[in-house]
Amino acid sequence: MTKQLLNYNKEAEQRFIKRIEAVPELLEQVKAELTAQKVDHNLKLSDLKKGNFISIFENYHKKEMKQYVPKADYSKYLDLLNVNTDELEKLENIYKKYLDLKESFYSVNNDYWFSKETFGNDFERVKHPEAPTKKEYCIDDFLKISLDSYKITVDSELFKLYFTNKQQTNELNDAKQQIQLAKRRKSDRRDVLKVVGDIVRALDNEYNITWNYEKILDIK
Repeated sequence: MTKQLLNYNKEAEQRFIKRIEAVPELLEQVKAELTAQKVDHNLKLSDLKKGNFISIFENYHKKEMKQYVPKADYSKYLDLLNVNTDELEKLENIYKKYLDLKESFYSVNNDYWFSKETFGNDFERVKHPEAPTKKEYCIDDFLKISLDSYKITVDSELFKLYFTNKQQTNELNDAKQQIQLAKRRKSDRRDVLKVVGDIVRALDNEYNITWNYEKILDIK
């Protein structure tokens, strides 16, 4: 069967991209916080990739203290400057969680198979030899930082669903025809839902449709 698109969940794709964008946005916060804590720097995003925000703070201030008041107590020196690492600690902890983040995607029809795996009562991969391969990704697979710029690359295929057999396309086309006929006849919404059955999640009074893509792909 020729590969035929069933649905492209652009909203989910954009939400995922926003999650990735949160990483460089956090690094920008770190730069601002270091400045607020009187660290004189010209740091780039790439300089912060390791997540050693507190070390940068301490290395700078210890060097400054050694140059100007080498015999001072470090903690009292920080108190005198009215600086601390409280916010940097929070940002560093959040950033490390981003670095530890793992995302798994099925190579084809991810939403469908993810739903099966997550909500299916008896999902076992051995019982589904037709299931596509599943790959684990980390943040670096989607985000590339170079100096003070970054690029996010997310494969749109991860958010697309495709028909897997002719019967699925037939069922969907039949449902569309039934709905078009009901619109012309101004049929009751409840009657239309009875006819089109499980492959429609919701149908409002203006016949705007929410398709049940899992039910469609369940057709074998």
